[in-house]
Amino acid sequence: MWEFNVTCEEGDVKYLSYVKDNLENCLVLSIFNNTLSVACSNENKVKVKKQLKSLLSEIIVLIYKEKFFITNLNLTMISKEYSEALIKCLVMFDYEDDIYYVFSKLELEYNLILSSFYNFKLKALKQKWSEIKNIASNSGVNYESETLIELIRFLIDSITPKRQAINIYYNGETFVLKDENNLIIKLNNALNKSNMEINLITTLISLAPKIINFHCLGCVSENTFKILSYLFNKKINLLV
Repeated sequence: MWEFNVTCEEGDVKYLSYVKDNLENCLVLSIFNNTLSVACSNENKVKVKKQLKSLLSEIIVLIYKEKFFITNLNLTMISKEYSEALIKCLVMFDYEDDIYYVFSKLELEYNLILSSFYNFKLKALKQKWSEIKNIASNSGVNYESETLIELIRFLIDSITPKRQAINIYYNGETFVLKDENNLIIKLNNALNKSNMEINLITTLISLAPKIINFHCLGCVSENTFKILSYLFNKKINLLV
């Protein structure tokens, strides 16, 4: 039997839950005291390790890239909507390349502490993010302006589309997103948090669809719809 433990900081346990929910072919999968414990048969070891490396690469980029830009950018002078939109854009910028780099550094020979791995094994990646941060800072992201909007638009256009089209509905409690085939998109409860409209903005940035269709009138505030129209430009359609 192959066994492996992954430990994260207390506030990042939700990401271990994501790994747990998506890892297959395991005999043991549990989370206790910020540690994910994985065990599988020797026959499934290679398959499980590859899948675990892929999932861990994804969450390491999500956790630490977001923390890096939140810590190193001064966004106090812009609204929460624009600051979270910018952070999400920066996280998704070169996202696939960052995941590939982290994947290449993960060995999974010994139990893994995510913060230690980030601090000691990903220095080159942090340097890359620092250079992106400097470019963003020099582009005038510290206050709301047309320059900020243009930067966010540029970053959105650089993100690989995850869907051709997103159809947005409102069921009276939360937003429901469906793809171009009318299939509901699983969002890991991303739109069930306290501020659904900000989460809608960042979710759409992550998915980077080519077309966004609203099937509900007045389901978002005028301000949110205006921001989405600014950021996604001609991709927004109101179908009611």
